[in-house]
Amino acid sequence: MKRIRCSLALLSLVILAGCDQEKVLADNDNEKTHQFLISGLTPKQSYALRGADQSWPGTDDKKLILSKEKETSNYYVIFDSSGSMDERGCGNGERRIDVAKRAIGNFFDALPKNSNVGLILFDEKGARDVVPLKKNDPLILKAVTNNAVAGGGTPLGLTLGYASEKLQEQGQKQQGYGEYNIVVLTDGQAGDEEKMIKVVNDIIANTPINIHTIGFCLGEHHALNKSGIINYQPASNATELVEGLKSVLAESSSFKDDSFQ
Repeated sequence: MKRIRCSLALLSLVILAGCDQEKVLADNDNEKTHQFLISGLTPKQSYALRGADQSWPGTDDKKLILSKEKETSNYYVIFDSSGSMDERGCGNGERRIDVAKRAIGNFFDALPKNSNVGLILFDEKGARDVVPLKKNDPLILKAVTNNAVAGGGTPLGLTLGYASEKLQEQGQKQQGYGEYNIVVLTDGQAGDEEKMIKVVNDIIANTPINIHTIGFCLGEHHALNKSGIINYQPASNATELVEGLKSVLAESSSFKDDSFQ
């Protein structure tokens, strides 16, 4: 009975935290994008060149409150809860979404406590910013993903574009300092692939944002598998899924390998 009460209390906390903040993402086909023009660079060279672009993050008309912690690392996680995640392929008999929930939960626990983390989820209700970018709170993040129900499509273009915009806003608050990452965990091809390619090209060419993609049960065949440009990790089982998420933090000085189970 005590465990049930604790679970209900945590769920209530998640609902209260998300009621005023959860945002449904809407598509906007009028956005301006630029084609990726850099080729033949290693990931570090590409990142260094994009980081030298003084046009990012730019300025905003709104009066933003500048962050006191300008070197903070930022992670926007895009969690695929589409209908295909209800299947059992690559899950060792378990549903893909159950395997993904455990792996992403361990990932949240392993992220630096002083980092900022946001969570976008898409399911039969559409794409939603369920946890806006803020200080890492693994309990809230895990409670949201643990309650995800598989359903709906795979709007990767929409969600990548939204995450990029929010990281740009955070970049303005940090005056361009710090690190900026989008982490995508998906088991499907984008339902809006043309839009996704335009958004990705824009991110790569014009921002210092790093895109990390774990393709669950997809192998090497995904539009986000751009060698030397995007950190793409195929995962055919639970172990490889965890290893793919580990790769996101592999170069972080605050990451300890034994903290990721």
